[in-house]
Amino acid sequence: MVKEDYEFWGKEIPGFNDFWKLLTNLCDPDKTCPGCRQDGGPPFCSIRKCARERKIDLCVFCEEYRCKRVFEIARGYPTLLADGKRIKEIGIEAWVQEQEERAQTGFAYVDIRCYPYEVPKD
Repeated sequence: MVKEDYEFWGKEIPGFNDFWKLLTNLCDPDKTCPGCRQDGGPPFCSIRKCARERKIDLCVFCEEYRCKRVFEIARGYPTLLADGKRIKEIGIEAWVQEQEERAQTGFAYVDIRCYPYEVPKD
């Protein structure tokens, strides 16, 4: 989001300052999110509530994975389902290592565009 200059123009969006503060705290290398089951994340989040009830750390480890909640989020995150599949294949630690290696190449999720319409072919 910094790459897209949200920190400068995002203030025009209602509630942005609180959102930006949350993101800044998440990105602080001296702070870590304790996870949904340990009261991390917003208390109103239905996924957080579900994870706590099921005693899981990631949705991919739930026997009902790819439920309605996951599909709703996946609409805005085009790699979510593929990332979940990869985590199940290689484990979370190896997946995190892959993400760190991707980041070193300059990859950023903000570079992936999700179009609400069909993109015309050239």
